[in-house]
Amino acid sequence: MDELPFEVFEHTADVGLQVYGRTLPELFIHAAEGMESLMVPLEQVEPRVSREVEVEGDDLVSLLIAWLSRLIFLFDTEFLLFRQFEIEDFSETQLKMKAHASGEPYDEQRHELSSAIKAVTRHQAEVVPTAHGYQARIIFDI
Repeated sequence: MDELPFEVFEHTADVGLQVYGRTLPELFIHAAEGMESLMVPLEQVEPRVSREVEVEGDDLVSLLIAWLSRLIFLFDTEFLLFRQFEIEDFSETQLKMKAHASGEPYDEQRHELSSAIKAVTRHQAEVVPTAHGYQARIIFDI
């Protein structure tokens, strides 16, 4: 794949990502990496703790939104920033996934928090197949 795994784009008062992956699990990992990088440079986050995340959706877009929303929830409730993601189980037919996210609690002395993400929006959200795998578009409310 010659493209970057994700690109940031501006969207009025929000920010968005165009995400790429050869497979759906890789796309979901790249979406999580892209979202986390909007909050803090990933190289500042150490994989010290891990959380299991299980989500389901009605379609691929809602599954992606559920995945990213769960990571936002873990930041909002436990102040966890994530850097590494491993998808253990991904069912495109049942629209479920089980993954592990590794990172650490936010530390204002070490982490340069650029923006907090309030939510993943459904506005213009999409997951589409491409010649090289999959592409997704996601806009975040910041």
